Amino acid sequence: MRRPPIRDIRALLVFLKSTIGDDYRAAGDEESATPSMCVTIGANASGSDWSYQTGDNSFTGGAYSFPHWAVITLTRRSNSLELARDVIDQIAELRVQ
Repeated sequence: MRRPPIRDIRALLVFLKSTIGDDYRAAGDEESATPSMCVTIGANASGSDWSYQTGDNSFTGGAYSFPHWAVITLTRRSNSLELARDVIDQIAELRVQ
């Protein structure tokens, strides 16, 4: 069972951190003082294809065409490797069910 490459997920998260605006807040975290964004990463059953989206795109973003999703909250100070592992674990857990 393949998983999306952790190095690619980590690189994506590092990039996305640099795009978090001062007024960004992840859904459900609007009252927080910490800028953040919601990131959804979707993958196919084999883990060979995946895509992502940020924010709430009402089921129209790139991740939603895949059957398995991971959802995280990203801040500028997030540990990208730790969150990438969380993404991989979430997707793997869903594929087992």
